[in-house]
Amino acid sequence: MKTLIAYYSRTNITENVAKSLQKEFHADMEEIQDFKNRSGVIGWIKSCYDAIKGIPAEIKPLEKNPSEYDTVIIGTPVWASTMASPILTYITENKEKFKDIAFFCTCGNSGYEETLAKMEEIATKEPLETLFLTKSDIGAYEDKLESYANKIKNKLR
Repeated sequence: MKTLIAYYSRTNITENVAKSLQKEFHADMEEIQDFKNRSGVIGWIKSCYDAIKGIPAEIKPLEKNPSEYDTVIIGTPVWASTMASPILTYITENKEKFKDIAFFCTCGNSGYEETLAKMEEIATKEPLETLFLTKSDIGAYEDKLESYANKIKNKLR
């Protein structure tokens, strides 16, 4: 089973989860990057505006082709109760290339249900599994992550 972890992370929280999943799956990684400066408070405000308006981001060229993977696990932070704009672009541009998919998101406390539902809607494919990690989970999410990984692995057998 060849797995790709594709993620966007503005503050490294989603990236840390992606790296933990990489170890679970011995997966390749694809960091989705865009051209917009999203750092600091102003970057956060612009990011939320883009997310609310559904404005796709212009992303940098990909290194990995999702069609070469059996499973693509896609991770995003939650911005204004939806996925980060770079992930919106990634899913939209690659949805025909996905075989099996799974989603995860990181968030303060809410918005994950809407985010995961929107990811599924854009991908036009039901994910094998979904995972959300809230602010209270960060730093102690190993059990949730292991359970999520095992559920995906069991569905792929």
